Amino acid sequence: MSLRNTTTRFGTIAKFLHWTIAVGLWAMFLFGNYISDLKIGPDNFYLIPRHKAFGILMLSLISIRILWRITNRPPTPLSSSAREHLIARTTHAALYLLMLATPLFGWIGASATGFSIPFFGLFNVPLLWGEDENIADLFFMFHGFAATTLIVLSILHLGAALYHHFILRDDTLRRITR
Repeated sequence: MSLRNTTTRFGTIAKFLHWTIAVGLWAMFLFGNYISDLKIGPDNFYLIPRHKAFGILMLSLISIRILWRITNRPPTPLSSSAREHLIARTTHAALYLLMLATPLFGWIGASATGFSIPFFGLFNVPLLWGEDENIADLFFMFHGFAATTLIVLSILHLGAALYHHFILRDDTLRRITR
């Protein structure tokens, strides 16, 4: 199996980044919803820094994935209509944009709270904004909206992959799973 993509299959690195980020984003979404529903207390003060640290980790992985995609072209699209190609390109662009925007919005919001952003106890991530409660609230709202939109698009993305696999019976899904 090749580390790099070929014209017909995704390589090992692209597959690893795809599935690691997919699982990570879903876990972050569920974890974020869980901690946002907690009453203010000691649990939040332990769990919120974990969410921040994993968010920074996800942003790093997403950045690597984008660089990998730029330098390592994906396989040639399978034959389908021009409309399907346009929908796929638009959806992928929106997914990449939201994968970047969601953690960035969270990072700005967290920065504006004035609290540090520890990265698994190794170091503190630099704050991107000065303490400002209004900015924190605004960017946390953007963060939640972007995360929810990202999850909805990921469900559509999965639905399209399953449609290709079970209805069209083409290799779209196999190219990223095998």
